[in-house]
Amino acid sequence: MTYSPDRAGAADLPVYLVLEGDLLIATDIADALSAHGPCRVLHVTSPEEIAAAIEAEPALAAAFLEMRLAQLQDIGLAETLHARGARMILTAGEADMDAVLDLGWFMLLRPFSDEMIRAVLPVPQSA
Repeated sequence: MTYSPDRAGAADLPVYLVLEGDLLIATDIADALSAHGPCRVLHVTSPEEIAAAIEAEPALAAAFLEMRLAQLQDIGLAETLHARGARMILTAGEADMDAVLDLGWFMLLRPFSDEMIRAVLPVPQSA
């Protein structure tokens, strides 16, 4: 599912990947991101869907991942997302907090708010 409330100039919009099994939570994240500014949100429900979802995306602003750190590292997904510039934001695995932060990544503890989502977004680069 691609969530893009504003299709005009879509190629220039930041792209966010949301791996989230719960459609309500995925929609809340997408709504918080679009409230922050025009963007495109790619929603997938399993890690296996990610490659196809990002195939045509040269860059990702951030990846919100409902995964534990060990699972992410085991499947090699971090390298794929990092290669596209994605800021890594885990939304599961509270016990991994210190290790996630040590990697320079971010973690959202559930339940999270719109403000918490916006606080972990990358700062847009000036043109």
